[in-house]
Amino acid sequence: MSPGHILSIIFAFIIVFTVMAFFWSKAKRGRRKISPETYIDALKALLAGEERVAFQKFKEVVRIDPENVDAYLRLGDLFRKNKNYDKALRIHKELTLRPSLSPEEKNEVLTSLAEDFSALGNHDKAIAVLEELYKASEKDEGVASRLLSEYEETERWEEAFELRKKAFSRKESQTDKILALYKVLWGKARAERGELHKARVAYKEALNYDEGCVPAYIFLGEAYYQDERLTDAVEYWKKLLEMVPEAGYLVFDKLERTLFELGEYGDIPEVYENLLTQNPKNNFALFSLARIYEKKGMVESAIERYKHILDTDPSFSSARLSLAKLYQQQGQREKSIDFLDNLIEGLPPAEKEFICQRCGYKFTEPLWRCPSCKSWNSFNILKS
Repeated sequence: MSPGHILSIIFAFIIVFTVMAFFWSKAKRGRRKISPETYIDALKALLAGEERVAFQKFKEVVRIDPENVDAYLRLGDLFRKNKNYDKALRIHKELTLRPSLSPEEKNEVLTSLAEDFSALGNHDKAIAVLEELYKASEKDEGVASRLLSEYEETERWEEAFELRKKAFSRKESQTDKILALYKVLWGKARAERGELHKARVAYKEALNYDEGCVPAYIFLGEAYYQDERLTDAVEYWKKLLEMVPEAGYLVFDKLERTLFELGEYGDIPEVYENLLTQNPKNNFALFSLARIYEKKGMVESAIERYKHILDTDPSFSSARLSLAKLYQQQGQREKSIDFLDNLIEGLPPAEKEFICQRCGYKFTEPLWRCPSCKSWNSFNILKS
């Protein structure tokens, strides 16, 4: 190699080294060391609920110290909390690519990533991430709870059943009742596909976990009714009256219709009288009995029972309206008007308004899980 070539190579190395040294020196001068107080202040602001302050401070931390994984993680979480889901997802995805993450940091990042997917409505991806986390640490109750919520949200009742049974059966007093509801909801999905036998099997399995599972009895009767097995339908609805009489009002109309179709409508008064023997304050049974008397033309007996209902519950609007109607038919116009005036004044709420005891969500049909707060068995289903 000629001396000229050697000099050229040496000169090239000098240029490269000089350029690298320049940029390194510039970067070193430009980077100011982050004060630990900034990060601590960000955490304090977050704990105090001052999210805007925390957000700005975390942004300052990550700008100067890109290696602070926790600050990035919390910044992404704040983006998600403020419904900026795409930015949250991008931050957490980028964090997963860092090879230097500790196992604990990786778990935290994946947990946040799953929450991003869930917030975006991509529950399949959220479940995939959480299942990976759960396999790695089955004792992590936080991961198990999040995975369970995703299963419930996507109506994967079989998976929810197995996970709750495995992870929570020894820790929650309500576990068996919720397991029963999973069976019921799985069965209901089968019934909607026309798989009535599979549905009935699931409902009966539900009763093995909770013999007082109200929807299991209701839907069992409905599945038999759909298969034109009316006697079996009546059997399970009557079983509900026996096991959970406070919920009997939910099947009164079904029982009346089916017994009528069987030619056994005359048995209906006995059904209500038996309930009233157990609990004389069961106003729903008393109202249904009064209606039967009214249909039979036993007006005085009907009036007596409607009045008895209003003595104990003046807000029972259906009884008040029925009584006003009977007084009108009897020509007792003033009494009828009085009862209607009270009705119009807003005394009675709707008797079949179901309210979640956790969050106050209202619905006109009985629900076993609140669509708003996701609580189980939180509605005021049982009525005396």
